[in-house]
Amino acid sequence: MIRQPPAILWRIVVRLSLTTLVAIVLAYSWLWWKYHSVTEIMRDTYLIEQAVSIRNQVAVLPGGKIAVDLPPVQLASYAESEGGLRFAVRDRASGAVLVKGGEAVGPVPEMGDGPRLYRHNPDGPGPVLMFGAAVLLGTQIGELVIQVEETGSDFDAMTRSLVERFAREGGWLGAPFLFAMLLVSLVTIRNSLLPLRRLSEQAAAIGPSSTDIRLPEAEVPREILPLVHAVNSALDRIEAGFRIQRDFTADAAHELRTPLAVLRAHIETLPDPATREALVRDVDSMTQLVGQLLAVARAEALTVAMDEEADLNTVAVDVCSFLAPMALKQRRMIEVIAAPGDCPVTANAEAVFNALRNLVENALTHTPPDTTVTVRVEAPAILRVEDRGPGVPAELRERIFQRFWRAERRKSGSGLGLAIVREIMQAHGGRVEVDDRPGGGAVFSLIFADQGAQRR
Repeated sequence: MIRQPPAILWRIVVRLSLTTLVAIVLAYSWLWWKYHSVTEIMRDTYLIEQAVSIRNQVAVLPGGKIAVDLPPVQLASYAESEGGLRFAVRDRASGAVLVKGGEAVGPVPEMGDGPRLYRHNPDGPGPVLMFGAAVLLGTQIGELVIQVEETGSDFDAMTRSLVERFAREGGWLGAPFLFAMLLVSLVTIRNSLLPLRRLSEQAAAIGPSSTDIRLPEAEVPREILPLVHAVNSALDRIEAGFRIQRDFTADAAHELRTPLAVLRAHIETLPDPATREALVRDVDSMTQLVGQLLAVARAEALTVAMDEEADLNTVAVDVCSFLAPMALKQRRMIEVIAAPGDCPVTANAEAVFNALRNLVENALTHTPPDTTVTVRVEAPAILRVEDRGPGVPAELRERIFQRFWRAERRKSGSGLGLAIVREIMQAHGGRVEVDDRPGGGAVFSLIFADQGAQRR
């Protein structure tokens, strides 16, 4: 069993979902990286500002002693024992700590002309990482180095706090964003595929009896228009093939009728009665076959105009009157049960006459002698032919309408009569059905399209 590929809508949804998820992950990754880079810049800027602020408060007292006059709040932040912020004023040459706030800072970094950023691990490979900034201050006692350091744990705690707050207040926006985008995409895609679905429904209605129908090209998306052009071109070629086949069948049947009539005239001049009767029967059978082939071709080419109308009661009476002599000759009877009032339908009266005649002839063939074939007209648009014969088995009810198909029930004939009936009903947008008759026999029904809908 060949596995069917997934629907276009499903493939678009899956790929769009994956693309959206990847886009969300990339966006959040970029935001995470940008956050880290910004926070590092903010930390470095803060450390430099603290170092410069302390440098501005350094004073050299008489005797060479160094004093730092910091505001109480700033001094308290360095004095907290659990805090990670610390500073020191050191002699650049010796590295000696002259003034400090908080715990000891790291070694003096190599200094240049401007501020210096550095980091060091006071516990070696341990978890503590110190970030620092250092600036120079020239005094009468030599160059001093002001260092400000902060532990990485403080920075990490701040990072975790910000990330948790972001996830709590804004991280959940990814899910509704994805859902909203998928919903809008689904509605958009579904509406975009509606023309294709309508075209599919119209294409499904095209069959051998309606090859003149073409898919509309108006209001069709440009992406689908080449497919519509290709389908219509294929239908043009198919219709041309059907037309050639119908024309050949009709021409051949028409051309054979005259030679068969001449042949029959010559046969009737034969002196031997037995030979003459046998040949006449054969020629008559061939003539009937040719006539039915011509009827099939005409039924296939039949078109019903919207202003054509036939009254089913009148057609039923005309058919039964036409076949009454044949029925009496075969010791059968025909009755018509008309519908109350008129029963008009949009139809070709001659074609409906031929379809009903084929059914009545078929019923007269299979109903026993001294029984009645009933033609019943039911409003709004149904013709039923009931016989008292053996009926049609359920497994054969579809096959009997195939061309040239004959079962044991049909011991004579060409096998085209019921095929003609189906072609005529399909040309009228109707159908033919066969069922069992209560009490025995078969019921063939010609069911025309909804006349109310047609007239609206």
